[in-house]
Amino acid sequence: MVADKKSKDKQATSIKALEERVNEIARAVLGNENFGKVMNSAVTTRTRVQRGFSDRMAKQLHFYNMPSQDDVVRLSEQCARIEERVVRIEAAILQLTGQTGAQSSGPPRTRRPKKKAASAVQPKRTRSAKKE
Repeated sequence: MVADKKSKDKQATSIKALEERVNEIARAVLGNENFGKVMNSAVTTRTRVQRGFSDRMAKQLHFYNMPSQDDVVRLSEQCARIEERVVRIEAAILQLTGQTGAQSSGPPRTRRPKKKAASAVQPKRTRSAKKE
C-alpha cells in the first residue's frame, strides 16, 4: 500500500510539472500580439477561400442542372413547413367533423353487413324452388 501511494504521488507531481511547462509555453506563444494577428489573418483567409470554393461549386452545380446544398436545405425547410400545415389542416377538419382522430383497432370495414330486415322480407329459396 505504501508503494502505491508513492507511485501515485510521483504521477501527480510529474503531471503537475507537465501542466506548468505547457502553461509557460502557451503564455509565451498566445500572449504575443503577433500570434493574434497571424491567427486573425489565417481565419480571414480560410473564410474567403471557403466562400470562393462554395460559390464556384454552386456555379458548377447550376451549370450541370444539379441542386446545391443550399437548395436542398431550402427545399427540406419548405417540405417541413408544408407538412406542418397539412397536420394543422387535418386537425381542423377532424375538429369540424367531430371526430377524435383515433383510429379503430380493428381492420378497415370494406363490406357492409347484411341487413336483417331485408333477409326477413325475402322468402328463402328451397331446392325445389331453384329447380323450377
